[in-house]
Amino acid sequence: MGCIEVVKSMRSLDFNTRTQVTREAINRLHETVPGVKGAWKRKPSNQSLQSILGRSNLRFAGMSITINISIEGLNLALPTTRQIIANHHMQSISFASGGDTDTTDYVAYVAKDPVNQRACHILECCEGLAQTVISTIGQAFELRFKQYLHSPPKVVAPLDR
Repeated sequence: MGCIEVVKSMRSLDFNTRTQVTREAINRLHETVPGVKGAWKRKPSNQSLQSILGRSNLRFAGMSITINISIEGLNLALPTTRQIIANHHMQSISFASGGDTDTTDYVAYVAKDPVNQRACHILECCEGLAQTVISTIGQAFELRFKQYLHSPPKVVAPLDR
């Protein structure tokens, strides 16, 4: 559906505020993007989040996309051309939520990338797919963490000069 710039680090926010950020981003895009079909209950805009959310990027709004979720990351692509429109490595994703009672057809995740810097990416996932998508993202995070525990990165000693 689109993304909205997040100008503050998600690490500096508590869980409740992070959730509010993703819900507010869904709220804003739902009101902006024409022809959205997903189930959504309108909420009044949360003015306290004005300093956290920035500009919208609606370049791919309204287009069908495919999503590929793995322990490496999350890719969004156009199904007809297979053009990658977003590629977020797992370590660049700081928060994900979706399938909530107020936004049953939406998944939102915050990630850093060279194009949008830090942004909340919103996906419209109708027909009950939002819960499946958010569960799959959660499983990928879990597997990535287990992989890390079994083979942590090697510490490289600085070279003597």
